[in-house]
Amino acid sequence: MTTPRPPDPRPPLSLEPLPPAGCQEALAVVDRYYRSAGSTELSQQAAATEAYQGMMRASSTAQGAVYPVTVALSQDFSNMRFILSGMVSGDYAAAQARTNRDARTLRDVCGADDN
Repeated sequence: MTTPRPPDPRPPLSLEPLPPAGCQEALAVVDRYYRSAGSTELSQQAAATEAYQGMMRASSTAQGAVYPVTVALSQDFSNMRFILSGMVSGDYAAAQARTNRDARTLRDVCGADDN
């Protein structure tokens, strides 16, 4: 025979756990970049510059595994803007692919959906 357990005095959690520090801002920067990059070099350069600045701010509050991803994305956006401005030579498509991979890593680290 089993003895009934008394009810748990703690209420069940109804809120989702918070993402790690820095996730919300960094994810917003990435989403804003993808919405504003456009199809011209000028719009892509402007979006990369804005994303670089935003990701630098996001990295200042990021903690744990989020921090190195925000730093990598800052470097990615900086590299893309320099390629597009002609300040450095490089393969923009390869830089974009690296940014896409790092953005997926950020979503994974932050537990974000890819919706």
